[in-house]
Amino acid sequence: MRKSILSFIIISTLSTTLFAKTNHWKKGISFLSFLRNNGISQKLYYTLDADDKELLAEIRAGQNYTIKKNKNKIIFLIPITDELQVEVIKNKKGKDKISLKPIPFETLKGSIHLKVKNSWNKDLYKKTHSKALIRKLKASYQSLNLNKMKKGDEINIFYTQKRRDGKAISSPTIEASMITINKVKYYSYLAEDGSYYDSTGKEYKKQIVIKKVRSTFMRPINHAVVSSGFTYSRYHPILHRYRAHLGVDYAACSGTPIKASASGKIIKRGWRGGYGRCITIKHSNGMKSLYAHMSRFRKGLHIGSYVKQGTIIGYVGSTGVSTGPHLHFGLYNKRGKAINPARYVHACKTQKRTIVKRLKGKEYRKLRKKVIAYRKKFRRLNKTGGNPIYVKNGIYLITPKEKKS
Repeated sequence: MRKSILSFIIISTLSTTLFAKTNHWKKGISFLSFLRNNGISQKLYYTLDADDKELLAEIRAGQNYTIKKNKNKIIFLIPITDELQVEVIKNKKGKDKISLKPIPFETLKGSIHLKVKNSWNKDLYKKTHSKALIRKLKASYQSLNLNKMKKGDEINIFYTQKRRDGKAISSPTIEASMITINKVKYYSYLAEDGSYYDSTGKEYKKQIVIKKVRSTFMRPINHAVVSSGFTYSRYHPILHRYRAHLGVDYAACSGTPIKASASGKIIKRGWRGGYGRCITIKHSNGMKSLYAHMSRFRKGLHIGSYVKQGTIIGYVGSTGVSTGPHLHFGLYNKRGKAINPARYVHACKTQKRTIVKRLKGKEYRKLRKKVIAYRKKFRRLNKTGGNPIYVKNGIYLITPKEKKS
């Protein structure tokens, strides 16, 4: 009797346990052909929105993906970027599913205290084997010349590093640091806006503003706030799932004029699924710009119309899948791949002067809390010497504590 019960438990366990193996994405295979080859309905692909379909086209040949199996289902986990993967579930009882999910990772915490013996960058590399950390330290003190550090000067760093399966999946992020140049101390702290500031809230970056010049692409809405940036993995507030956001959202009141970011010809004008009313403009350099969720188009514009940079083409609305009035602005390169507009759109510059940003109000108070929290940490770091993250063969990450264990 006991043997029968034990056999039943073992069989039940085996039927629910997932057995995993790794496969390679073959060259020339599209996502649709992948579904067909694995006996999964292609209708699942056509239920996806345009952004998700565009993202699936980014799966690279040779990419490793995981196949998990048990008695009732097969799960395919296919990485698209370092942060996002597509999960395809093939159920033997039907109801196959496709969804985009973030790829889990772990965050290592590293810390370093060293005294310069030869040169600061060589000494730091010897301690961590991380060229990326050297670049990040330079970026956190942009207005200082770190090469002025001499023998006896100090470097103190608190940083984090994302790791998955023992490998680095991003550059390190410096949270706080302290260096000395000719025995003078300089502190740097990472604020929520992604920039570095000293203890008083002054940014370690000098912005030089020159005479008024129009960039290739201008902001399509004046004085608008960016409510959502370009990302491959954003949790959608309406759809309640992870999906790509291949553009920039500008929050604005309904009816706010929308301007052509650059001169070009209108190649699409009308309703486009979740984007609602939208216009697509093709520019002379082969790039395209997309303006979505419009309330209405400007009269007189149609497919084939040529518009100059700054021309009003429509007005802000909330058509399509939208939580409120805003403009979704997208940019695409010559191959039709979505690119981050933040890298190409620049505000017009005015007279020449140097600006040093200072944090104020709520942002300044948050920075001060961080400054106070790290005071004790810097004192302890001088005594312990830190817990640096070593990079082995350029990719594997281990900390001294892990090494000992």
